[in-house]
Amino acid sequence: MRYTREDGCRAWLTYGLLRADAAMSLLNEFGCAEAIYDRFVKEGSTFLQKRISESSITLLRDQSAPEKMHDMMVTMQKLSIGIISHDDARYPDSLRDLRSPPALLFYRGNPDCLMGKCITVIGSRKASPQAMDATMKICRELSDAGVTIVSGLAMGIDTAAHEGCLQGKSPTAAILGCGMDVDYPMENVDLKENIVQRGGMLLSEYPLGLHASPHVFQVRNRILAGLSRAILMMESRIRSGSMLTVQHALDHGKEVYAYPGQPGTDWAEGAHQLLREGANYFTSARDVLEDLNWLDDEPTPSVVLRQELPEMTEEQRRVYTLLGQGEMSYDQLAAKSGIPAPALSVALTMLQMMGLIKPMPGKSYCKA
Repeated sequence: MRYTREDGCRAWLTYGLLRADAAMSLLNEFGCAEAIYDRFVKEGSTFLQKRISESSITLLRDQSAPEKMHDMMVTMQKLSIGIISHDDARYPDSLRDLRSPPALLFYRGNPDCLMGKCITVIGSRKASPQAMDATMKICRELSDAGVTIVSGLAMGIDTAAHEGCLQGKSPTAAILGCGMDVDYPMENVDLKENIVQRGGMLLSEYPLGLHASPHVFQVRNRILAGLSRAILMMESRIRSGSMLTVQHALDHGKEVYAYPGQPGTDWAEGAHQLLREGANYFTSARDVLEDLNWLDDEPTPSVVLRQELPEMTEEQRRVYTLLGQGEMSYDQLAAKSGIPAPALSVALTMLQMMGLIKPMPGKSYCKA
């Protein structure tokens, strides 16, 4: 992988562990991470003192030495780690609607695996054998139907979700709660490599070397919720990180599905609570596919789909990605994409001419 100086400066900025909105504000104000780094090295931290905390300034100062920057880039090169900012075309469009979207994201693998239909699967690290088996079966069937499974690479349900997806035809995406070079959990080191080799990806907003912690997982969970059309809760206690992910999903208008575990067991209480509160009941992949109107879609795994797509502008790609979630009206596309009306009309026309989408009754559109 080839890097620019801007890539290195972006990676440096993540070491400040800034809130997403603070990092976004700095990048918008200075135009790029390189400008922030150059001024920091030349003038010191005075210009940042009213913008970010002293602890963040200290972290950035510790990482700003040339030798540390060099070591960081060597690690990125060794592991083929890329980095993208909020304004890059490769940035997942599904995250742009978050109230606090990550300003910068590290990745390994194929970022285009998130272009199509995505479902996030969550649940307990100490899951029952029954829930593990059900998760693998459901994710394998969803994968065969062209759905990318998104999960958090933890032990338990997350592991079953990734492995089930890999048994099918589609790639899977793991959202890490640590730095890209940190092997957590150690038991899933081989699984990480399998995900990348099978056309999936690893994604993290955290700097190299950062180890997992409860706070990091809580912040990470908004990305799990934001990336997908729907969330499948397999098994969890009521007080858990999985339930926090569900709350993020509800806050952003995502569909939430709950799998009915064995009544009276601790690990099924979270899903049962969600069902009592109105979550969608499901017991199979077909239930979810049918409810999302994905049942009759031709399976098109993202790793294959990318090879067949013609070159698109950023606006065309954003529209095409949104339609991967299902049929949408012109007004829905305008609201979700943020594209001005004239540019949206042009994008829709060009996508139809490419044969990628087709118009539907009521001024709606879907993938061709």
